[in-house]
Amino acid sequence: MDRRQNLYGDIFEQLGGKPDSNDTQPTVNQKKNTSYSPQDMSPEDKRSLSKLFEVNRLLQKELDETKRELKITKQLLVKEKSKK
Repeated sequence: MDRRQNLYGDIFEQLGGKPDSNDTQPTVNQKKNTSYSPQDMSPEDKRSLSKLFEVNRLLQKELDETKRELKITKQLLVKEKSKK
């Protein structure tokens, strides 16, 4: 019986992973890297890719704004039709 218990050890013992206490702070500030650029790209290609991503973000922002305005316009149209 004792042998079986020792075979599996203490099941409540934490062997690894994140410690339970919240008072320990990581010693290294781990900053998440959200950009990726392959090492074999030339600086010119990197700039072009960066500009492309920037334009893409601006177009997405403009599209979202246009969709929002369209939704508002549709709601106003439905209101006007319901009045008549």
